[in-house]
Amino acid sequence: MATVKSTCYECDANCAIDVTLDNTGEPVKIDGPDCPRCYVQLDRRNHPERLLYPLRRTGPRGSGEFERISWDEALDTIAEHLRATREEHGAPAAAFFAGYTKEARPQLQRLAHAFGSPNYLTESGCCFSSTKVAEEVTFGTKIKTSSTVASDATRCLLVWSTNPRGSIPPFHQHALAAARPGCATVVVDPRVTPLAEQAEVHLQIRPGTDGALALGMHHLIFENGWQDQAFLDEWGSGVEAFREYVAEFPPERVAAICGIEEADLKRAAELYATRSPAQIMLSPTATVQHSNGFQNHRAVSLLAAVTGNIDREGGNRFFNDKVTPKPIDLFDHCKQNLPPRIGDETFPVWTAHWPAAQSMLLPDAILDGRPQRVHALLAIGINTAMWPNSKRMEQALGALDFFAVSDFFHNPATRMADIVLPAATSLERPALIAYPGCNFRGELRYRHQAVAPRGEARADAEVFLELGVRLGMGEQFWNGDLEASWAEAAEGIPETIREQVYNDPDGVTVFAKALDDLVEHGFEEGDRQYRLHGFRTVSGKVEFDAAELREAGHDGLPVWREPAESPLSTPELARDYPLVLTSGARHKHATHSQHQYLERMRRAMPEPLVELNPTDAAARGIADGDTVEVRSPRGRVAFVAKVTDRIKPGVAHCQHGWNHANINELTDDRNLDPISGFPAFKSLLCEVERLRAGHEERLPEAG
Repeated sequence: MATVKSTCYECDANCAIDVTLDNTGEPVKIDGPDCPRCYVQLDRRNHPERLLYPLRRTGPRGSGEFERISWDEALDTIAEHLRATREEHGAPAAAFFAGYTKEARPQLQRLAHAFGSPNYLTESGCCFSSTKVAEEVTFGTKIKTSSTVASDATRCLLVWSTNPRGSIPPFHQHALAAARPGCATVVVDPRVTPLAEQAEVHLQIRPGTDGALALGMHHLIFENGWQDQAFLDEWGSGVEAFREYVAEFPPERVAAICGIEEADLKRAAELYATRSPAQIMLSPTATVQHSNGFQNHRAVSLLAAVTGNIDREGGNRFFNDKVTPKPIDLFDHCKQNLPPRIGDETFPVWTAHWPAAQSMLLPDAILDGRPQRVHALLAIGINTAMWPNSKRMEQALGALDFFAVSDFFHNPATRMADIVLPAATSLERPALIAYPGCNFRGELRYRHQAVAPRGEARADAEVFLELGVRLGMGEQFWNGDLEASWAEAAEGIPETIREQVYNDPDGVTVFAKALDDLVEHGFEEGDRQYRLHGFRTVSGKVEFDAAELREAGHDGLPVWREPAESPLSTPELARDYPLVLTSGARHKHATHSQHQYLERMRRAMPEPLVELNPTDAAARGIADGDTVEVRSPRGRVAFVAKVTDRIKPGVAHCQHGWNHANINELTDDRNLDPISGFPAFKSLLCEVERLRAGHEERLPEAG
């Protein structure tokens, strides 16, 4: 037996692991963090349904009828169709999409832009990027990324729709997973999470009303004089206009909008504003996956500025860039030389801050030619379940002239493809990893290939280099040498640590230059960097009334708007669909759809559940465990009912990521957030109806 060092890649934490190999070099054991995602890496590698050979479609799209072909046939076919698309329709008519895994993104983006297409897209069209852009517009930097870092100085923790036990490794062991003595806890969540049970105040809001709640808290802070006026006078832009606006959100109005008690709202605002330093713990998606999510998130994050809790120990810290690999994605070439990306026309603020096209517009681009026509698609880790109104995305994939995809298993997207490629797992491919870490500290490491790929699986990044060679760009693509591509990226790492990055399995810890900058200017504290350079915004201050948004034709203030589909905004629709539909709460045994095939994970989550409050279930004759149908104006999907008082009355919460019970067949693809293009996965309308008692005691089909 031998042991090799590697890293897990079941999420982006990249935790260190030890892989035990038998005498034939086959991995037989993995030791790492106490995390269920870690241990199932071998289950994926060895799964009997894993894709191991290149396939070509032989039947109609969606039929699942394929034949095995060679890699040369597969790559030549893809290159031929990409070339034909460029000749007939122009390079932008070919799109390139990266879902999970993320490690091959630099090589895929390079392929897209070297080919001449600006239309490289990722799953970030509906995940994380909106929080990043909203924070950069407002503060000039990110704060969400460091919002889950615990500080002993924090005296009030405001947990806004996130549950570390289900979403942040190491889950129940996370430093913020439980309330701490001396630190008041306020939780905002329509669900009763473990932290909500321990909180001084739980604001169980109606999904989608985050912005109104935040503005109501601002109202109370100003009304009671709890704001940090000295900070606002020096570092706030548009504060007076903002203060006038929040005057319209008295507690009685906000309590009615959100469905909470007025006394709880007042108590929450007082705790957060008067127990300083106070920290807001944020989710990457919970506040922004709404029809007004971008502005909602701004309203929430501005609480840190109004109270003077921005970039201070115990509050919400700036995220700082560290030493990172050299970019090899050719995005600068894209910005300077290629036509507009999909989304530049519609969501210019978002695309100005995010290095990709807006993937939520892909179905429109394929089916309707707006804002641009797409004829061919090359993708990794794509699943139609990611898109709202998923059946329309399925229809779009079926309408493409050509579609090729790489993945571990079949799913509804791969079954629409002309060519399907078998992807190597993280154990089977090398990668240069830059883990961003927290506000000042990050990690660099080179993960060497631990084991040979099974079957004929190949690293996605290697495939893209091979395609670059076949498209006549061998020199630009290191003549297909994957290790050489990572070596060029590593040129961005100082020589003094580059060798250690490659050879030390624990990697290298790197620190942000901002620490040294503060010391050089006589500041011993590693915070309040704005004292040196201000805020990296249009005004150099915190943008309460954002000039960048106003210039693009949006409201500069973080205005509140009722969700596009809700009991208040669409009362006629609510008569047929009276429940508020929300989805996507995280669970440590499932990362989106990628763990569905792994039986050990499915034992913890064997059925796709819809959570209903006992009051709502009783009114519909639904018992716990019944098979039910969830309906929306887009369609209907069967789930298993979980009747629980952990969900707010009037709300139905559906788990996401199930291929055979896809909640996104019911979500709205039309009322996208006007700034980010994000869909309203978390605040729509539905009805739930009982189909039959109980459910079959078996694991449903994963695909």
